[in-house]
Amino acid sequence: MKTIFLELNEFNENLLQEAGKVLHLKNIQRLFSFYKSTTWTDDTYDSGFLEPWVQWVSVHTGLSSSEHQVKHLGNAPQVAHKQLWEKLSDKKISSGIWGAMNAKRSNAADCLFFFPDPWTDENAYPSELNALLQPLRHISQNYTSCPKLTIARLIKDLLILTKKNKLLGFLGKEITSLAKNVLRYKAKPFVFVSFLDLLSSHFFLEYQKRFCPTFSLLFLNSIAHLQHHQWTSKKSISPPLAHGFKNIDKILGKIFAMLQPDDLFLVTNALSQKNTMEEKPWVLYRQINQKKFLQLIGIKKVAIEAHMTHDAHLFFPNAQSTQQALDILQSVTLNGAPFFHVESYPDNPLKLFYRIQFTDPVPQDTFLTVSNKLYPFFKLFKAIVKRTGKHIQTGTLFSNKPYFSEKLANHEIEEQILNIYAQNCQRKEPVMPQSR
Repeated sequence: MKTIFLELNEFNENLLQEAGKVLHLKNIQRLFSFYKSTTWTDDTYDSGFLEPWVQWVSVHTGLSSSEHQVKHLGNAPQVAHKQLWEKLSDKKISSGIWGAMNAKRSNAADCLFFFPDPWTDENAYPSELNALLQPLRHISQNYTSCPKLTIARLIKDLLILTKKNKLLGFLGKEITSLAKNVLRYKAKPFVFVSFLDLLSSHFFLEYQKRFCPTFSLLFLNSIAHLQHHQWTSKKSISPPLAHGFKNIDKILGKIFAMLQPDDLFLVTNALSQKNTMEEKPWVLYRQINQKKFLQLIGIKKVAIEAHMTHDAHLFFPNAQSTQQALDILQSVTLNGAPFFHVESYPDNPLKLFYRIQFTDPVPQDTFLTVSNKLYPFFKLFKAIVKRTGKHIQTGTLFSNKPYFSEKLANHEIEEQILNIYAQNCQRKEPVMPQSR
């Protein structure tokens, strides 16, 4: 038995079902004929742990956040406990992992290919995949100032990899489509995010066919992004949402086409979102240029590892510089409220985490206060979006076979997958927790 585990990050079940119905997306509709489990986490919105880069670590390790204690994106090296593909490797079960969030290949000898998320410092395996990883990582970690010449050099290696995998025809066709959608939607980020999911899935499927692992995992993020940014109505599927769901339907169609009758296909989200259009406005802000901003407020000797939007890890040459930066960042206020959330690392005195925590709307003549100095806010920061979806504790797991409990915690998913393989190895029929 082979398994394909699709990690469709944060999808809202009702929205997914409505999109399938309204847009006549047969592959999305097919998911709703599967067995369904409700997933959950004890982590709350205000805990700092109700984030995908935390919950996916729970899914992968079989540990709750209180046990694994991984809180921030890019902290994959801190995962001291074995992940699902490592445990499968211990049993000589092969795997292929693509895009898993906050994850590492580690010592999983039978992990035949591994493509990390672009916010970690993990390398891809085999090394040829770094030709795809490096441009994605460069763009993800330098989104406020991305040198065009650097990207041009990285794209050359990507084209060589694309040719090797016989995807040049696909890439040419999709880039043409991308260009049309960039014009249609005025270069909104969701167009690029959806395109990257499509590109990533095609590479995944090529490596899945080449290596034929017993267990395969694919992570996709475009629906999460669309719900956060483009879920502007509870009553209708907006054109941006329709664009994203149609791409996901294409990907599902490719997966369904390669499934064999005995294969297990899982789709889950780790957590979901709810629409926030009727709530108090929550605005996401971002530095226009992180390095220039930090230098302006007196933080000069620093290396920046940017994350998705409004947060980053900072690295310093000595403990004195780290403490000085901590003091400066904690002094920053907007309208009298602390602007940044800042954390130090007791086991690494040269590292800080910081995140913009101010989310109220502000007028254009607002000033930021730093150590009693005033700076025009919108010369340093810009409002990215008024959030349209926020995280909630429950999620959904779809399975084409009735192997999973009707309700389970995120950290219990891994154990049930391992049990399925253990029972198959013993030539017994798996336990069937669900009935239709």
